[in-house]
Amino acid sequence: MIDVEVLLPEGWLRVPTTPGTQRVRTRVVEDVVRRFVPESLPRDKAGPWRKELRKQLSAAVEDAEGAGAHSVLLPLTEYGGMRLPGSLLVTVLEDDPTVAAQDLLDDVLADAGDDGVLLDVGGGPAARVETVVDSSRIGRTHPSLRVVYYVAHPQEPGVWGLLTFTVLTDGDTEAVPVRAVVAMFDAVVGTLQWVEHDGGPSADEVLAQLEGLAPAAV
Repeated sequence: MIDVEVLLPEGWLRVPTTPGTQRVRTRVVEDVVRRFVPESLPRDKAGPWRKELRKQLSAAVEDAEGAGAHSVLLPLTEYGGMRLPGSLLVTVLEDDPTVAAQDLLDDVLADAGDDGVLLDVGGGPAARVETVVDSSRIGRTHPSLRVVYYVAHPQEPGVWGLLTFTVLTDGDTEAVPVRAVVAMFDAVVGTLQWVEHDGGPSADEVLAQLEGLAPAAV
């Protein structure tokens, strides 16, 4: 099967969200919570922290599954004292192979106006569209930034990579910390490569990623 891969920075985790991966996802979430909120912490301190982390991780993988993504990439390591507030959904789609990729990208960019840009990703043409979205669904009053990449396969007509990430804000979508987080996600998408394999990562491969994650400071 045709798929996409990206280079994950240290401290990032890729979790499969395709049907049949529920058991692996649950195990990964619980393992992350255990590593980042160790049992050695006092119960009154660890309880709320553990509950919130489990809630955030579970919501991310459930949203990815609901959106039809085959995996979600989660940054768990802190950068400069902060954890990146967001996740990256990855989907591979097959569309009408008789329609030229550039024609579809032109339509996307026409709808996006100044929010869209044409570029090259993974050896093929791509459109990047950035929009400000309402965050009330997740209980926030401030807007979020959503960036969607539409990436055409360079050799397989009709095959597309759809990569979406959302970054939370405190109201200022142009604030330096917000743009830094966006730049980090953009850099990850920029490493995209098209690959062929028999399926997504195995349960052992997913869990092996956890070995490289450092626990949160206590």
